[in-house]
Amino acid sequence: MGEPQGLTRAFAAFVRAATFERMPAAVHTEAQRAIADCLGGALAGAREPVAIQAARLADADAGPCTLWAQPRRASARDAALINGCAAHAHAIDDTNESMRGHPSAPIVPAVLALGEEIGATGDALIEAYVVGVEVAAKLGLAVNDRHSQLGWHTTCTLGAVGAAASCAKLLGLDELRTVHALGIAASMAGGLRVNFGSMTKPLHAGLAAHNGVLAARLAEAGVTASAQALEGHEGFLALFCGGDARPDRAVAALGQPFELTSPGIVYKQYPTCSLMHALVDMAIEARAHRLPELLGVSRIRCGISTRLVAARKTAWPTSGMDAKFHVEYCVAVALLCGTQGLPDFEDAALERPDVRALAQRIEVAPGIDFPAGNGDFAEFHIEVDGQTVFHERRAKPRGHPSLPLSGAEHRDKFMACANLAMDSAAAADLHSALRGTPFPDARTLGRLLAAAH
Repeated sequence: MGEPQGLTRAFAAFVRAATFERMPAAVHTEAQRAIADCLGGALAGAREPVAIQAARLADADAGPCTLWAQPRRASARDAALINGCAAHAHAIDDTNESMRGHPSAPIVPAVLALGEEIGATGDALIEAYVVGVEVAAKLGLAVNDRHSQLGWHTTCTLGAVGAAASCAKLLGLDELRTVHALGIAASMAGGLRVNFGSMTKPLHAGLAAHNGVLAARLAEAGVTASAQALEGHEGFLALFCGGDARPDRAVAALGQPFELTSPGIVYKQYPTCSLMHALVDMAIEARAHRLPELLGVSRIRCGISTRLVAARKTAWPTSGMDAKFHVEYCVAVALLCGTQGLPDFEDAALERPDVRALAQRIEVAPGIDFPAGNGDFAEFHIEVDGQTVFHERRAKPRGHPSLPLSGAEHRDKFMACANLAMDSAAAADLHSALRGTPFPDARTLGRLLAAAH
């Protein structure tokens, strides 16, 4: 018997072999839901400074690809970069537990940009998106939690490799050139968590999308890379994870099942760090059921996971982007408003005296006896005059596959986001196309998205 297939070649073989027809119908459905969710959030984020500034650096009208919610077009690489920034600008895009990051924000912009350039069919877009998410998430399964603990932003590191897999699929690269595309993307991977709370965090998604397109095009043109770029000596696993990598977990599970259905995609209701969403859920429920008592609240305690301890900001936020990682601010907003939306993370919102006064009374500490590895786990405790009026623990937030949003909630989220960039009729048409059968081809989607400016 020969030597076991290495991770890079295993991913390339999977990308080459996976086809729309062989994917379960449930995977197709979830792909459409995730792409729609990503595009809704991206339309809301397209006019944020990070996307606008990135667009100013692109050559004017230099390509065939739509810049979402902007009256310009660009090359596939520039469109992937700019639209990727928009997709992650509000931090309302989906997550995946294997990846420990955001799969759609880097992969959807890459797929739709390259797809629009080459005239890809709807089935080809779904096929490419699915394999990209699978590669990014399974690579995450091989390197996490250590990779994330070392300070890498997985949306950028894993997302670049996933986007390259998607683009290799769209271009129909053979297995060897797909190996090269993955290897090139592995050398492009980066993204530092120290930049969370700044515009560089959404830029990470744009960079991953851009690099995925570029890596696949370079491989198509004949640029080579190591066939062991991921698993080899001084390769991706060694440098990004050290001796803790477990490539066997990735190889054994490729498409068995697909990450889109197990563990699945987590859809965000709030434009904040997903690790505090279960806590925000409880704060909103506490307000809804205990408002009279809360008016005289004397003590609020929050237990958080070790992963959120590592990600949270402790100093009072200086910008709306910074506030997305500030537990006390987010909980105070949820308690006072009974919700949490995009306006709560504009810079001016930080000046609300009632929010700051309540935030100063919130105690945050690592949870006691929390299950290992569950970054969503949270505890919420409210006392009034020494008496407990609310005490709960939650393992997962709403939007997790175990607590799914309804179809109406998904549509409402899409419409609320898309309406920031386009009128209601155009947004409704776009949503119907994204959730319909057959899925629209890339150029039709480009025309629908071009209505958003």
